[in-house]
Amino acid sequence: MKKNIKKYIPNISSSQVEEPAAIYHITPKSSRVETLVKDFTYKDFKKILTKGPFTLGEWSDMLFMSERTLHRYAKDDGGFNGLQIERILLLETLIDVGNEMFGQEGFKSWLPTKPFSLNGEVVKSKLNTHNGIQEVIDTLGRMQHGISA
Repeated sequence: MKKNIKKYIPNISSSQVEEPAAIYHITPKSSRVETLVKDFTYKDFKKILTKGPFTLGEWSDMLFMSERTLHRYAKDDGGFNGLQIERILLLETLIDVGNEMFGQEGFKSWLPTKPFSLNGEVVKSKLNTHNGIQEVIDTLGRMQHGISA
């Protein structure tokens, strides 16, 4: 006796998505980003400099440039390159979060501490790399939400 075996033929049309795709149009808040990259000068940097607890020497270390170059930028209102702008804006985010959480003086006194969530490393020592800055920002965010580690 031979059994009749039916062949399975998948219904391809039912496995396709039949919903229309949503079209999202995101408009930038402003053209500030383009302006910052093209025309980010020492004058713009000075606004960030006054908000933060860092000296010009510490900024020069974090931006991998000499303090003398920063003084020259100040004198000529010179512009920064793209990588330096990115680092400055990331540090501005850190400064804003830190000042909001601790206040300006409290943030300044928190920077030399060794929090458990940073494996006992000094906070200021983490500010020389992009990942380190981001790790400190994440630590502040966790602290704001009451997460210790």
